[in-house]
Amino acid sequence: MNHEYYMKIAINEAKKGIGKVNPNPLVGAVIVKNGKIISKGYHEFYGGRHAEIVAIENAKNKGIDIKNSTMYVTLEPCSHYGKTPPCAHRLVKEGFKEVYIGMLDPNPLVNGKGKKILEDAGIKVEYGILEEKVKELNEIFITYITKKRPFIALKFAMTLDGYIATKDYDSKWISNEKSRKLVHNLRNYYSSILIGANTLITDNPKLTCRIKNGRNPIRIILDKNGLFENKKLNIFNENGKNIIFTEKTVINVPENTEIIRETDIFNIINILYNKGIDSILVEGGSSILSMFLKNNLVDKMHVFYSPKIIGNGLSPFGNLTINKIENSIKLKTIKNKRIENDIYWELKPCLQE
Repeated sequence: MNHEYYMKIAINEAKKGIGKVNPNPLVGAVIVKNGKIISKGYHEFYGGRHAEIVAIENAKNKGIDIKNSTMYVTLEPCSHYGKTPPCAHRLVKEGFKEVYIGMLDPNPLVNGKGKKILEDAGIKVEYGILEEKVKELNEIFITYITKKRPFIALKFAMTLDGYIATKDYDSKWISNEKSRKLVHNLRNYYSSILIGANTLITDNPKLTCRIKNGRNPIRIILDKNGLFENKKLNIFNENGKNIIFTEKTVINVPENTEIIRETDIFNIINILYNKGIDSILVEGGSSILSMFLKNNLVDKMHVFYSPKIIGNGLSPFGNLTINKIENSIKLKTIKNKRIENDIYWELKPCLQE
């Protein structure tokens, strides 16, 4: 069998869960028998059936015999009782002959245990099929589990001469309309979005996801001095939740808003992790972007580079000062593409490798 072919299909199945399963991983499964795909499935939503179970039940609902078949699954079948029973036991019960796994689950509750359950039952197991692609698929989950913090991505649009706004803070619009549509896909992909008080007050953004069937990210505001108080802001009228970190004591807040008295970025990150927030899209201004970079709290960068020149403006990293090139923050290009006249870059700090 062409194991990579079937694993690619499982990966594509897993992607159907984007925006629905956080903080769970994206998982896809494919059942093959006699060289033919007889069923597929993916983890549909947080707390819902796992991909393996969806694929099994899809086949059973069609009256298909799955005994002695082969399963391809992107992530090691679970071995513990959580919101659902262990998938590994179900695979044994259904009489699978072979199971091919993209990657072992980094969660200590599972890691290697699901594989062992299958092997002890006499099922042939192989793992590491398209492992790098599966790791890329679940970079958020891997970071959340292994580093015990949310995956953090910076997003900004920049002119040809390196500015995110004019000196008068005008930034609408640096990127083109198609680039902005991609931003809404990012807002659906990441479970929260973060900005600072200056961006909140100056732009009064909605911070919503405007794609069909998309979800609004949790809106996180870093507002040390409580500048938001008594202001009519769009975020208070949008579906979804706001979390505002500030030093100020605030009593009267909208129902969709939580106030947390904390301003240390590391404590904030830990609070968000403990709330089950697995990823943050940082759309802040210069001081916010620089702060995350200074503190080595960046896993990825999404940059929209537009062929516009404004001559003088706000740098995305104006609060960074590096005196020697050898000490510069080095980045690796993950992907880039042209979006009409814009260039989209997906970058990863080399220090994260």
